[in-house]
Amino acid sequence: MPPRTVLQRLSFLPDLHLVGGAVRDILLGKEPEDLDFATSAPPQETLRLAKEHGLGAVPTGLEHGTITVLINHHPYEVTTFRHDLETDGRRAKVVWGKSIQADLARRDFTIGAIAMDTSGQVIDPYGGQKDLDAGILRAVGDPRQRFREDYLRVIRAGRFAARYGLEVEEETLQAAKAAAPEVLSHVAIERVTAELDKAFKDPTPSRFLRYLYDLELLQQLIPEFEDTDLLLQNPRWHPEGDVLTHVLQVVDQAPPEIRWHALLHDIGKRDTAKWKPEGWYSFHAHELVGAELIPRIARDLRLPNHLREELLVTTALHMIPAFSKPTPAAIRKFQAQAGPHLKVLEALFRADAGHRREPSAWKFFEPQPVPVQPILQGRHLIEWGHQPGPEFRRLLDAAFEVQLETGETDPERLYQAAQRAKD
Repeated sequence: MPPRTVLQRLSFLPDLHLVGGAVRDILLGKEPEDLDFATSAPPQETLRLAKEHGLGAVPTGLEHGTITVLINHHPYEVTTFRHDLETDGRRAKVVWGKSIQADLARRDFTIGAIAMDTSGQVIDPYGGQKDLDAGILRAVGDPRQRFREDYLRVIRAGRFAARYGLEVEEETLQAAKAAAPEVLSHVAIERVTAELDKAFKDPTPSRFLRYLYDLELLQQLIPEFEDTDLLLQNPRWHPEGDVLTHVLQVVDQAPPEIRWHALLHDIGKRDTAKWKPEGWYSFHAHELVGAELIPRIARDLRLPNHLREELLVTTALHMIPAFSKPTPAAIRKFQAQAGPHLKVLEALFRADAGHRREPSAWKFFEPQPVPVQPILQGRHLIEWGHQPGPEFRRLLDAAFEVQLETGETDPERLYQAAQRAKD
């Protein structure tokens, strides 16, 4: 439903305004993702008025003054004007406010401190439209105070600037740098990771990641990024230069759903860097060292288990197609190791300067006429008189190794080969 239509439908609420990001998006000529509203009515009054006008209403955030009003089964959040009494660097103790101007004063950046009333008039006391036109992200009021109120704003400044193609205004940027060392002691790591997840959906998340690096926040989150901007790479494979620049380039080139893989695929390079007299570093076995780092990084960042397991595979295997000869046996072994993550590996390989690889490298991702799943199964061994146990597992593993090496598909011949290998 168009924003102004919703405004009119909710106009029975006193001093109703559309607020925040929706107004910003409208001014940018974009379709707002979410519509949030503010009113002078206390939350219980909003509940009563909504029901009087035939609308469903649910107290989804009563302590924050937020009521969710349903229009044609679509939810819209309506929040009472608020005024901050005190903050602890993340949460604020608030009281209900009396005006939209006071409500906008507590917001973080000028481009979000804009409102629209039911007549379509824009209320912009802090020059958000002007900053949008100038391509600037600026804090509302004193940026040092804004960041002390909520340290998550330090991270959001970079994400908003990257998403909307803005430059962080100098005073705001300096305040963000000064506040950066305090961010992770005030903000839950889950919230930080959520900001990265949001940034990875944007067209060029590298701008956000570079901002985090410049503030030394990325290095606090993932210490292995420290000094990666100084690690020059072999120009034959990496004309873009240093490791950090390469990683950020791969993140931008990767599809949104695999940007964690792009960010972490070379995470072992710092720990394996060896200076070459030619003027760059080598990174022997960085993919294996990187894979060893993944469990700790995933745990620190509270990444979901399924993503951690996938990151282990993609980090460990991403170099094989680039520098291995694509023999049938090598391809089968690679695809067996990749398992269900083969398509993700292919997308990562493509983003990771895949256009500079030999055409034969893509054979590693082609469908194979011979299965890469084990053909000899436990049921075969049981039929042939074996009991489950250590020897049982050794026979299955040996048979699978023969299958991948030779392409053999007959269970009996695989069994015989496994027996010979055991002996």
